Amino acid sequence: MSTEIQALKARLEQLETKQKQAEQQRREAEQKLDAKITSDELKNDAAASDRHFLTAEGFTAGYSDNRFIIQSADGNFTWRPWLHFQMRDVVEDRANRLGGKKYPEDEVDNGFEIRRMRFGFDGNLYSPDFTYFFNWTTNRASGNTTVSGATPSATGGTVTASNNLGGVPFLEEAWVAYHLPTTPFSIKLGQQHDPLIHEELTSSRYRHSAEISLTGDIFANGDAFTEGAFLIYDAGKNLRVEAGVNHGMRSANTNFLDYPNNGGYNAFDYGFAGRAEWKFFGRWKDYGQVGAVDTKEPLLVVGTGADYSERGREGQLVAAADAMYADQNGLLFYGEFVDRYTTHNFGAYTQSGVGASIITPDPAVAGKPTNEYSLLAEGGYIINKRIEPFARYEFMHIQGDAAGSHNWLNVVTGGVNYYFHGHRVKLTLQAMWLPQGLPFDDSPSDELSSPNGHREIDFEAQLQILL
Repeated sequence: MSTEIQALKARLEQLETKQKQAEQQRREAEQKLDAKITSDELKNDAAASDRHFLTAEGFTAGYSDNRFIIQSADGNFTWRPWLHFQMRDVVEDRANRLGGKKYPEDEVDNGFEIRRMRFGFDGNLYSPDFTYFFNWTTNRASGNTTVSGATPSATGGTVTASNNLGGVPFLEEAWVAYHLPTTPFSIKLGQQHDPLIHEELTSSRYRHSAEISLTGDIFANGDAFTEGAFLIYDAGKNLRVEAGVNHGMRSANTNFLDYPNNGGYNAFDYGFAGRAEWKFFGRWKDYGQVGAVDTKEPLLVVGTGADYSERGREGQLVAAADAMYADQNGLLFYGEFVDRYTTHNFGAYTQSGVGASIITPDPAVAGKPTNEYSLLAEGGYIINKRIEPFARYEFMHIQGDAAGSHNWLNVVTGGVNYYFHGHRVKLTLQAMWLPQGLPFDDSPSDELSSPNGHREIDFEAQLQILL
């Protein structure tokens, strides 16, 4: 009997063990099933979410209209990066700059330079009505900036640090614009070109010659920009108007402070600027250059603009009128007239490697109202869509020049463009002749001063690449 009882107990224990194992296996199976169900549900939810995202918010990237672009499927978000590179070889010949009076010699300078290395991006945000544009350029100056701190060093002096300015990025343009829906009006805020003359408003990427004219550089300050707020009228037809308030001409990268605390003699307290353009025929798209590259049909546009800038009790008014004709055969004619009136002569102003500056005026006109003007005419013709000879003539009457120089200047420019791929890749060879020299340096155009009134010639070979 005892043996049978022990056998039954052992049997019961085996059954209980098997039952526990079976129960454990069942629970593990249920857990695995629950985990699989949960995993499948998460995957399905993620897939559905991805499908929804790709359908409503999907982005595409590619190359369209000669631009790299990333954009949403609905077009509400776009981002277009770009790079602009210009490298030059320059030869400057200034007559009778060296030696004595009996045996004067010319001064000749030659060398390479990176004229522009710019980068930026543009596009729209949240809606095609809200657009933006930002770009930077690298400083081509070779000098140093030195900063001295107040903390004494071990030797009892101040802590001094020097930084080479060459290649340092600085902001050129930064603006946003909002088109008021169902209207022809837009509001534009930020740092931009002053709406004055067409060649100055045209990007350096799309100009006819290697550089803006001396007229554009001296009277409209070339590539310099201004901070302000502008109202734009553009119904997409024949008339375009832009007007607003700014911080004065040459106010790029300045804060709210007024003259003389913000840029010294280069600064203004405030300014007003505006421009109107009338298209007789053609496409506005073809007007975004000074040239006839890829022009699809005849184009004729006339424009006029003005900028009034004031500091203290001194004021400056620059007014301009210009016209441009281009056609599908590659023919271009462009002309402009610019007039500058100052209530207190500021002296002729030009640009250094790091921005605009105003030189000290001739004592004969300092403190007196002055009026200066310039006339410009240029033309070009594209042969076989590749080769474009061009020529430009400028006559300037300026005041406040260095002693011994002329108050009037003649400037003759001629050259040829070879378009490998339109403005995207082009080679420019040009020469600039100034029979009376130039009374001050104009570094953006690579023109050095020849205040003795003797001639100077500038030769430039420039390669441009635009991505």
